[in-house]
Amino acid sequence: CGLATATLGAGSVLAKGGMHDRQGHSSARFLLSERGAEKLDLTQDQQTKLKAIFEAQKTQMKALRGDDKEARKAMRKAHKAKMDALLSAATFDENAAKELLSERQSKGEEFALIKLKTQHQVWQVLNAEQREKYQEIKKHMRKKGDKKRSRDEQTAG
Repeated sequence: CGLATATLGAGSVLAKGGMHDRQGHSSARFLLSERGAEKLDLTQDQQTKLKAIFEAQKTQMKALRGDDKEARKAMRKAHKAKMDALLSAATFDENAAKELLSERQSKGEEFALIKLKTQHQVWQVLNAEQREKYQEIKKHMRKKGDKKRSRDEQTAG
């Protein structure tokens, strides 16, 4: 049961593009916002390029994820059925377990690759001073998120 939970949990994190998916999303929102443009002193040309970069990322993620919610639901259900069969079998089939893990990981890697390419493209649009400011802002956003998560965990626990 623990293996199934860990596998499904890790798979869903990977399928969503990593644990910091929300942070990546907030970075895009920040960079595309008036406040972000102001804080980083972005030119109109830079803002246009960033918008195109994030639109391309959104399109790629959507294509990889697929539009059909029912198909995604069916895939999750099939994966769960395979996992249940693996766990309820009289003997553990290591090859089947590796195959299940591999299926999930490869999709997660594709999402992560798209995100890394996007981050690289964003980095190329910013000049050295903007990069430095952006790193400081991201560090602040991360600390703020960590505090919020720890508060949420305390109230949930």
